Amino acid sequence: MKNTRLQMYFTDTEVGNYYSVSRGTIRRWIREGKFPRGKKLSSGSTRWLRADIEEFDQAVLRLNEEVPTE
Repeated sequence: MKNTRLQMYFTDTEVGNYYSVSRGTIRRWIREGKFPRGKKLSSGSTRWLRADIEEFDQAVLRLNEEVPTE
């Protein structure tokens, strides 16, 4: 049997809820280059893959580990 991974898409509202911020904040982070752009599914419909969000979280954790503490 083929091992397939379930891919889940999230809206900007769902992503905002995950990070406890508004969807406007998610959009601002995207404009500022601080967050992945997501996948454009159709006109006015952008979604984020769960794997992309998890990858972003891991990248942020790695950056935070590199910051020296005084």
